[in-house]
Amino acid sequence: MLTRSNLATEVAKLIKQLPPFPQVVVQILDMLHDEDASLDAITRLTRNDPVITSSVLATANHIRRLHAQPDVYDPFLAASLIGLNQFRRIVVSAALNKFIGQDKGAAFLLQHSRAVAIVAQELAMLCGVSPEKAYIAGILHDVGQLYFHVLDPERFQAVQAQSALDGRLLDHEAEAFGLDHAVVGGELARQWELPEAFALAIEAHHEMLVATSPLQAVVNVAESLTRALDLPPSPKNHLSRINLVAVAHLGIDWHSQEMHDCFGRCRARFGLLKF
Repeated sequence: MLTRSNLATEVAKLIKQLPPFPQVVVQILDMLHDEDASLDAITRLTRNDPVITSSVLATANHIRRLHAQPDVYDPFLAASLIGLNQFRRIVVSAALNKFIGQDKGAAFLLQHSRAVAIVAQELAMLCGVSPEKAYIAGILHDVGQLYFHVLDPERFQAVQAQSALDGRLLDHEAEAFGLDHAVVGGELARQWELPEAFALAIEAHHEMLVATSPLQAVVNVAESLTRALDLPPSPKNHLSRINLVAVAHLGIDWHSQEMHDCFGRCRARFGLLKF
């Protein structure tokens, strides 16, 4: 059984069985702190990745076709056309989607994680939080569940089945494994040497009375909104309460046109995803 005292040791034992965390994301995170990080530097990081390259080219060429312009085939030129921020989002999205999606037994985890990432990113753009950081923290928020899936898939499936009936996922995880996936996910983030802000956001994404930072508040509220919007549709999407401290921290007004539009964009973006 996992405990606070043995958590770091036990996670370190199993981490080699998890999919390798994409180092390109760590490098992009470092570049997020540098507003002068060059487009050329990020392009060189990613030009040998066919998924990222094709995504960048497809985005740029979609824009060019709207203006009846010929396609481009050079990744640097394509990145220049779509802009640094959008390029970074494509890089991070592609890398993390491949990371989560490597485990075929985690289909719902991938869908839910991408939904939370989208909602977190949309909220971040309204609340003055880095959209790139919000997306990364959103897609990684449930990575502790991937740990449980690798540790004991049968026991984890039983936990998932029970929680689908009563919505008490964290309680059932703690009973089965000693600690819940949020705590385990925070430790995974630390052992991957991600910034502490990401570990804290992952660790507290189910807390109801905590707003430790704008990033943590965004991911926490995004987790609840994703379930309220039923993305993806699932009986697991129980929502009985929301973190009002985090809502106040972000200055969210549920009745505003901005939030109404945000909900629409979240649904539309998720609907366009291909799994």
